[in-house]
Amino acid sequence: MKILVTGKKDSGKSTFLYNVCKKCKCSGAICLPVFENGIKIGSDVINLLNGKREVFARVKEKALFSGITTDRYVINQEGMNHAIKAIEEGIRSDTILIIDEVGSLEMRGKGYYKILEKAIQHNNVVMVVRKSILKKFLKKFPGNYFILELRH
Repeated sequence: MKILVTGKKDSGKSTFLYNVCKKCKCSGAICLPVFENGIKIGSDVINLLNGKREVFARVKEKALFSGITTDRYVINQEGMNHAIKAIEEGIRSDTILIIDEVGSLEMRGKGYYKILEKAIQHNNVVMVVRKSILKKFLKKFPGNYFILELRH
């Protein structure tokens, strides 16, 4: 079973999946939003097998680290390594593998890209893919996916 959870930015994809994972035996990495005074300032990544949390990204003004930059965020290398390790552990486990989120970095061969091809071969994998890159993802990683679109 290969599932893609998709939707527009801030449609609740990760939060939805995190709530599902509370009811199932899941592994891998999920990124949850971090807010300050009601404003999203980034995300933290959680290893779903052991619950360990690491800073994944912060808006440029709040980042106290250097790393890969996007239009709005700085990606923490320690957070990226934490996520990749969680995905690797998930591949070896007999659980539902969660990858959150496959984004523009992966479409450019960065981020989770190297582990992604191996992870997609996992029997039970659920990936969060933003709607704006879904077509690129399907072209780069063809397969038989069930696509679940969230609308906010």
